[in-house]
Amino acid sequence: MVKDKHYASWVEKLPSLEGKTVAITGTTSGTGYWTAVAALRKGAKLVLLLNRKSTRAENSEKKLQEEIESVKSSTQLKSVECDLMRFESVRNAAKEIASITAEHGGLDVLANNAGIMGFPDNRTADGYEVQMQTNHLSHFLLTSLLLKPLQDAAESRGEARVVQHSSGARN
Repeated sequence: MVKDKHYASWVEKLPSLEGKTVAITGTTSGTGYWTAVAALRKGAKLVLLLNRKSTRAENSEKKLQEEIESVKSSTQLKSVECDLMRFESVRNAAKEIASITAEHGGLDVLANNAGIMGFPDNRTADGYEVQMQTNHLSHFLLTSLLLKPLQDAAESRGEARVVQHSSGARN
């Protein structure tokens, strides 16, 4: 593994997330995992990990919990099952997120990160191409269903953000 030269100094420059609630899709590896690490290092009150139910999701949650202990953060982690290949799962996740964040004054950050590539040209149960639904349509649905919690955070703390990750890997 190549040692990273830039991540720690980049995270250091980020503003505090003290008292904020952050939800991130696709935290099992890559940018989603490291976004979660940044959120807990910057003191987010609650980080919601939105993943399909899997061993990878369980393992990343354990690693993130170890990171919390390592940096002595008070961040709470909570996993919310969210399978972006199924609109029903996205709707259920949005309801759960809305319920959880209502107790915390809303959702401050929604990071739409999860993505797939190199999948065969198949359709989801909802009838859409797998990559299109996973990488785009489900994130748009999730965002639209979480506008109220985002507005609640903006009203109570002055701002809320939706961060849309993308990749040049899709041709």
